[in-house]
Amino acid sequence: MDERVSECENRTRDADWGAGQDEQAQLVSVLTEQQRIRILRLLRDGELCVCEIERSLGIAQNLVSHHLRILRDTGLVTSRREGQFVFYRRQEERVKQLVSFLNNLLGT
Repeated sequence: MDERVSECENRTRDADWGAGQDEQAQLVSVLTEQQRIRILRLLRDGELCVCEIERSLGIAQNLVSHHLRILRDTGLVTSRREGQFVFYRRQEERVKQLVSFLNNLLGT
C-alpha cells in the first residue's frame, strides 16, 4: 500500500491550464443555469424580443434580462434595439465553439 501512495505522489500531470482554459470554463459555467439553456434553445430559430422570451419562459423580465446579460457577456448572444424593444439572437459561431469544447472535454 505504501508503495502505491509513494508512486502516486511522485507522478504529476501537466494540466496545461492557461487563459484559453479560463475562457472555456467561464463559457461552460453559463450552462449551469437551466433558464440560460432554455434561452439558447429558444433562439435557435432566430431573433426574439425580450418580451417574447419572457412569455416563453414564464419568468419575470428582470430575471430574463439578467440571464441575457450573462449570455451576452460570454458572447453567446447579441442584441439590437428597435425603438423600445431589444431583440436577441444567438451567435452561432460562439455556440459552435462551446459545443466543440464540450465534445473535446467529454471525449465524444
